[in-house]
Amino acid sequence: MSNRLQWEVFVSPQIPAVTNNRLPPGTTEMKWSPISSTLISGERDAVLVDTPLTVDQNEKVADWIARSGKNLTAIYATHGHGDHFFGVNTIQKKFPKARFVATREVITVMRIQASTPVVDAFWKPRFPRQIDSKLVIADELDGGVLELEGEQLVSIPLGHTDTDNTTCLHAPSIGLVVCGDALYNDVHLHLGESNAQGRKEWLAALETIEALEPVAAIAGHKRPSAPDSPTNIEATRKYILDFDRIASQTKTALDLYNEMLAVYPDRVNPAVLWNSAWTLKPNT
Repeated sequence: MSNRLQWEVFVSPQIPAVTNNRLPPGTTEMKWSPISSTLISGERDAVLVDTPLTVDQNEKVADWIARSGKNLTAIYATHGHGDHFFGVNTIQKKFPKARFVATREVITVMRIQASTPVVDAFWKPRFPRQIDSKLVIADELDGGVLELEGEQLVSIPLGHTDTDNTTCLHAPSIGLVVCGDALYNDVHLHLGESNAQGRKEWLAALETIEALEPVAAIAGHKRPSAPDSPTNIEATRKYILDFDRIASQTKTALDLYNEMLAVYPDRVNPAVLWNSAWTLKPNT
């Protein structure tokens, strides 16, 4: 195993999200889940995988990268959700030579997320005056491979996980897989974009990650103190299967929410579970 590459994770903590939607029982505000950004580095250069959401969060990430002393050569987005690429402009202000890349399929989702109607209807109302005014769209990653000091970082297509057209980034020389939102680490899963077929595809994506036999697997949303263990693959799988099972046994969103909470009382951000339950069982 190569010792040339190293990795470190920066977790942007939960922040409040303004919403007019129904709040989860017993809560007074909505919060956004913590967001992971991973720096893979060699002796001189580094690649950042996924940015957080707000300008303030990304300024902190940029400072963290600067403290590493590494030359940031690229930013890679695992998928097209805005909370994983809206910070690119902020990062590039400090590292203007860092190119921003993603797969063609991710870019299709990215363009929708960064479109004026979606930004104005979804992102800005939830995070007023916190979103960068310049949203950068990635260039297509040629051949699906990034080079970092002679080592390959390989983009692996995963299909639908918590949204369409997702990927992970595999650093085979160190057994690292940066999984984006295909993997969650002690945070409630966003299942609001996943129907029954989509959840089957997500389970297949977890098998793809598992087949890489990672030493470490980084979740897109994680409890800051949680270890980046590949055991989170099975934990994410179990959560999806439990959600499917309980959804089939309950009639209302509230019942689904409460029964899932009974199984997962300590995961971060139950508001995400509430949204998933209401999406599956609206008006119940």
